[in-house]
Amino acid sequence: MSDGPARRRIGLEIEIDPEQVLVDPDDWDLDDLAAALRDGMARPVRVIRGRVTDEHHDLLSATLTGWAGDVDEVLALHWTVAESPHSLVQPVEGSPRPSIETLVELQALAARLREVARRLRSEEL
Repeated sequence: MSDGPARRRIGLEIEIDPEQVLVDPDDWDLDDLAAALRDGMARPVRVIRGRVTDEHHDLLSATLTGWAGDVDEVLALHWTVAESPHSLVQPVEGSPRPSIETLVELQALAARLREVARRLRSEEL
């Protein structure tokens, strides 16, 4: 049995005709977006994969915790590739890769983000 509808966040990149738009899309609510799509003032271009953050409603602590998790996921992939030239996961030939020093700095950044998020959570932010 279902517990009811589930909520998911998605990011939508749209293309707009600035000549037809009276209100800045950054100020649109859901009804404005639906009307712009329906009336052809906005055209969906792509769904954005990854974190969708609502800086007006999300707690800053939750945002920072999410960012730390995102950095951890990317790091896990890069560390797997860096461990061995024979690992199952390999980057595309010639694609840029972070240095070991950069990976270590990113690890420290993720740890610091979690630390600040904990402090913010204790401040109910």
